[in-house]
Formats: sequence, C-alpha cells, structure tokens
Amino acid sequence: MASAPLRMPKLALAMTEGTLVDWLVRDGDVVSDGQALYVVETDKVETEVPSASGGVVHLTAQAGATYPVGAELGWIDVAD
Repeated sequence: MASAPLRMPKLALAMTEGTLVDWLVRDGDVVSDGQALYVVETDKVETEVPSASGGVVHLTAQAGATYPVGAELGWIDVAD
C-alpha cells in the first residue's frame, strides 16, 4: 500500500508558515479524493485543504500549532 503525505501547503507567494487550526477528520478515518481534511490559517485567511487521494488518514500534527510550509502533518494510506 502506498502512502501520500499531508503537508502544510504554500497558499501565498510570501507564506513561510501556517497554523493548523483544526482537523476535519479523525485519525484512522477513510477519506475520499477531494474531501476537506484540515483548516490552515495564514496572516490573511483560513482555508480548508482537500485530500489529493482517497484512503485511510493518519494524523501526526497537533491542531493549534504553527508549522513551516512543507512540514508533514500526517499521511494517507492510499488504496491500490
């Protein structure tokens, strides 16, 4: 089974970090492609981040914490 990382996205050209406001799913949930997974806040906006693939989600980052762009927040075990 392949895995796909969940990373802090770069939502703006000058963005270097973002706050993981909330998870919209729970660890171990089965998610579908395009489903909103988490909310990221920058200095200008809050944005829901969708899944790029379906599978079982594993969460490692804590809601309320700030992470640099590209930081791994968890991963999805992608069904073959």
